Amino acid sequence: MSASRRLRPVARQAFTLVELLVVIGIIALLISILLPTLGKTREKANQLKCCAQQRQILQGMMLHANDHRGYMPLAGQINVSTTGGLMLASSPADVQDARREKYEYYGTTQLHITSTAAGIGKYLGQGIDFTSKDTLEASLNTGVIRQVMVCPSDKEGGRYGVTVQQGGSHWSSYAFNEAALGWWTAGNPGYRGHAARFPHASALMLLADAAPRGATFSSEDPNSWMLWNDGDRDCTMGDWYRLCAGKPAPAGAGDVRLLDRNRHRGRIMVGFADGHVDNVALSEGDLNPISLSVGFR
Repeated sequence: MSASRRLRPVARQAFTLVELLVVIGIIALLISILLPTLGKTREKANQLKCCAQQRQILQGMMLHANDHRGYMPLAGQINVSTTGGLMLASSPADVQDARREKYEYYGTTQLHITSTAAGIGKYLGQGIDFTSKDTLEASLNTGVIRQVMVCPSDKEGGRYGVTVQQGGSHWSSYAFNEAALGWWTAGNPGYRGHAARFPHASALMLLADAAPRGATFSSEDPNSWMLWNDGDRDCTMGDWYRLCAGKPAPAGAGDVRLLDRNRHRGRIMVGFADGHVDNVALSEGDLNPISLSVGFR
């Protein structure tokens, strides 16, 4: 055999169309098998991160209580009793805090109670400008507060709302328990966030995954309430879930629009008054032991 014939390159056959289609089909099959698993893994990681964020918020609330005579930041419609009935509170004098030892306020000449997020800002390492409502809101919508208040599974990126009327709007995926942190009616003064007075702290919900309440909650309304509103002293999250399912529930069991069934695939992250956070299934049985109010069964 001549040298030229020995050095001639051997021709290689290309893949046939059928072979390419088989390979593509196998890859598509593997992707279809792996994607749901990857999605579940990602959601599990998001649930862990959501729990960690709620723990940060609770720790900030507890540190606030340590510095403010045992009081956590307020959340809800803050009422005071007057000779004519009830009046919306806004100033230190309205909440028996003339020396400003219980809560945080914004403003220079006229002081106003701040939102929950503003109350915990410095305890999470964020500077808050309390000069005015505008400067307060600018602070709340940047940095660690902007990050920790938005659940990683919230595809909306959080919603814009308030926890205290005129207390500063901000983005949030979580709603706070008005019964424990501010609400007041005649004959039911509430606890105004006083941590030492909370009954059954390990069962009392302070915050949880939610959407804002209000007539325009589906749009970005700065006045949408980021609150769990419980008008009954003896309600649980199980009562609220029954209401969401269209079943009989006690009066004032909450607002059905708070529920986001898709965020955590049938689960909800709940932060409690003793500082712990639970990953809870959206079912009556799992939600029944969790108190929404200052009373408990």
